[in-house]
Amino acid sequence: MIFSQAVLEHVEDLKNTYKSMYSWLKPTGFMSHQVDFRSHGTSHEWNGHWTYSDFLWKLIKGKRAYLINREPYSTHIKILEEEGFQKVFDTKNKLKSNLTIDKLSKRYKTMESDDLTTAGVFFQAILKR
Repeated sequence: MIFSQAVLEHVEDLKNTYKSMYSWLKPTGFMSHQVDFRSHGTSHEWNGHWTYSDFLWKLIKGKRAYLINREPYSTHIKILEEEGFQKVFDTKNKLKSNLTIDKLSKRYKTMESDDLTTAGVFFQAILKR
């Protein structure tokens, strides 16, 4: 079993992280993660971090080794599936968004509308059979 609590929102290289978890997990194992998609105090809105350009985000992050990766729920699920996992359970923590897609930075303009109100998720996955 692999599990994490409020870790994956801080990982910069999600693709290689999921790839590593795939190599660590035995065929009968599973993984369980809680991911927080909120701004971690970097904006007034819980999801305001998606309105910042990459340049502004770089300034906000400064010299910190990590802060948050700003990746939404759909990105995690896409990478999870690409790396050979099958999601078997998830429950989303939904919050009202005062932002609309048109207020997001260029990088997030194609974000799925469901992501805009998904403040967190608890999910479990197994290796694809």
